[in-house]
Amino acid sequence: MNFNKKMTLEHIAFWVIVFLFYVFASTSSELFKQSVETTLLKFPLLIIAAYVFNMWQVPVYLRQKKYLAFGVSMIFMAMLFVFLFRVMGYYYLDKFCSDGPYPLISFVDFPLYMFSFHFPALLMYFLKTNKEQEQEREKIHQLEKEKIATELKYLKAQLNPHFLFNTLNNLYSYVITQSPKAPDMVLQLSEILDYILYRSQHPSVLITEEVHTIENYIALEQIKYGKRLQVTFEKKLSENRLSIAPLLLLSVVENAFKHGVRNTIVKPKIKIELVQFDSHIEFNVWNTKPETEHNDKATAYNNGIGLTNIQRQLDLIYPDKHTLEIDETDLFFNLKLILNIR
Repeated sequence: MNFNKKMTLEHIAFWVIVFLFYVFASTSSELFKQSVETTLLKFPLLIIAAYVFNMWQVPVYLRQKKYLAFGVSMIFMAMLFVFLFRVMGYYYLDKFCSDGPYPLISFVDFPLYMFSFHFPALLMYFLKTNKEQEQEREKIHQLEKEKIATELKYLKAQLNPHFLFNTLNNLYSYVITQSPKAPDMVLQLSEILDYILYRSQHPSVLITEEVHTIENYIALEQIKYGKRLQVTFEKKLSENRLSIAPLLLLSVVENAFKHGVRNTIVKPKIKIELVQFDSHIEFNVWNTKPETEHNDKATAYNNGIGLTNIQRQLDLIYPDKHTLEIDETDLFFNLKLILNIR
């Protein structure tokens, strides 16, 4: 159903309801016939009054803050409608009503009739304004969703090039030296690329997919650093197939490797723990720190884009559904994330 047809049906339904309201406004069965006849006579004027009010007086005067012109036009139109109704009643209604001819002039109920013609007009204005406000709220909501989606893509774009750059450098060094580890690295890198370039474009992925990518990433880093690096990854996954925003946990791990496996660290260690519950996960990443940062609490961890990026993604995707705790000493950095994913 197109917009114009839908709007036409809405207006027809509105006037049917208004007509029935005016007809059945009188509770007396004796006055029902007169109520129908009076409503039929008055109805064209009610329709004209409503559209004049909503299509002329409101947009031209009221919304332009021309209050004096709006007031004058309201009084003039009300008097005009009352006069036309009296003329129509005087010449026609006496032919149908058993109570005799309608008086042409009656100052007793004149003020009441002045405002009665604009009741449907005010009702239409209220419904129209409410609908416009609802559409505006929906528009703002949609713009906010698009803004968040754009910002998330930007945040992911910040992380992915850095991750891929490091991995490709590692692979390049092994290809040059013709290391037998190179084929395994190619396979693991291809799976990571598939995840980052394709599956990560979805709003959410299974936790098992994110875990598999983390395992591939750890394997690549382990090949690079060899026995110098000690990495442990303990995970307890339940049978519930829960989903999570892609690259989020991987970003935390990548950040730990970036800062926790520097050349200034003699024996770098990284410990990763992931525990899945029915409706939330607990993710803990611990890593050693360079000696040059022992006396500097404002480390590159806190100043770099990595941790800020992760925090921003959490705020956008899981507002009020996450807890991010950081425990930092001169020797290690520990990040604990509790994430409600249901």
